[in-house]
Amino acid sequence: MFHPRLLLAPVLLAAATAASAHTGAGAHLHAGDGAMQALMAGLSHPIAGLDHLLAMVALGLWCGLMLQRQWLPPVAFAACMALGLALTQTPLELPAVEPMVAASLLAFGLLLVAQRRLPVALAMVLAGAFALFHGYAHGEVFPHALPAAVFWAYMAGMVATTLVLHALGVAFGRAMRGGTASAWAARLAGVAAMGYGAVALAG
Repeated sequence: MFHPRLLLAPVLLAAATAASAHTGAGAHLHAGDGAMQALMAGLSHPIAGLDHLLAMVALGLWCGLMLQRQWLPPVAFAACMALGLALTQTPLELPAVEPMVAASLLAFGLLLVAQRRLPVALAMVLAGAFALFHGYAHGEVFPHALPAAVFWAYMAGMVATTLVLHALGVAFGRAMRGGTASAWAARLAGVAAMGYGAVALAG
């Protein structure tokens, strides 16, 4: 029997795991780059990182498959991811960033495997909590010497691509409703997400 408390297991596991470096498109920005270069880097960054890509699609897939108000958790994720990005421009540091990113794959994958509904409010809180760490991980690779306008362009690109990935997941999830074969396909996708998350934690 699936219980929402099981979602705490990946978080506890992540807290006991050392973080690893996160690199991506933002790392390729240099002094003198403008808003357009930053926007393109932000647009490509979520696709370049398999952890982010899998987490976004898995969350969207579960929302489309199991929820009626399937857009609320993805929107909460995008908003909190933007907040996590912004936090990298302040003195505040989040602990265990990479383990928490990996834990999000375990949690979202578990939701797909279990195929159980959660209250929408709880799903939004869960998505938003993990999103802070996703955003912080992607913001860490942004050069601090660049102007604020360039950073906001980078953030806009990140949020836009993240919402597209969520939308693809939701669309596939909605298409999978009501079919036994589709249900098992969704479970296999959940297993793949969990497997990647477990490997990332172990590494």
